[in-house]
Amino acid sequence: MQPSPVTAANLLTFSRLIILPVVIVGIAARHGYVAVVAMGVILITDLLDGRIARRLGQATSFGKSFDSTVDFVLIYALFIAFYAAGRLATWQFGFLYLAMLTIFLLQFALIAAGKGEEVASTALGKITGALEYGYLLFLVAREVLPASTAISIVNMVFFGVLACAIALNSVQCVVRIRGMLRPAEGG
Repeated sequence: MQPSPVTAANLLTFSRLIILPVVIVGIAARHGYVAVVAMGVILITDLLDGRIARRLGQATSFGKSFDSTVDFVLIYALFIAFYAAGRLATWQFGFLYLAMLTIFLLQFALIAAGKGEEVASTALGKITGALEYGYLLFLVAREVLPASTAISIVNMVFFGVLACAIALNSVQCVVRIRGMLRPAEGG
């Protein structure tokens, strides 16, 4: 018998999806403090859900996969919100969209190859994801910070590092996808 997916940790993970619209409204309506507080709650739930699952003996592969999926949805929904609100340039959004698209295509390729239970990952995936999350937190914090040259420089440098990580991670995704397709081409 499989354990129930309804656990304290998974409910905490799910709560991020409930709070997500609050962050989006805060961004769209230029209510920076609303976005910051809601994002703070999201960050706390993200830091606690895995710890709670392990402490209560409720850690499962479903929970791990669910956490990754919710993080994926959250990160890219907020990047879309920032772009739609005019706080990201089109070229920046293009890099972020490339990251989303290549990870999605890798997961699709894994499913097509009969490895659907495997989570799409690359050697740089965790680093790239951490940089995306960090940049997202920076963007939310910037909603309440006064405009300054220092903040603009940090933004350019942070995004430059993130763009490099995205480019390299995307190449790794394409290499993995090609590796999965190659045996089918020879058969």
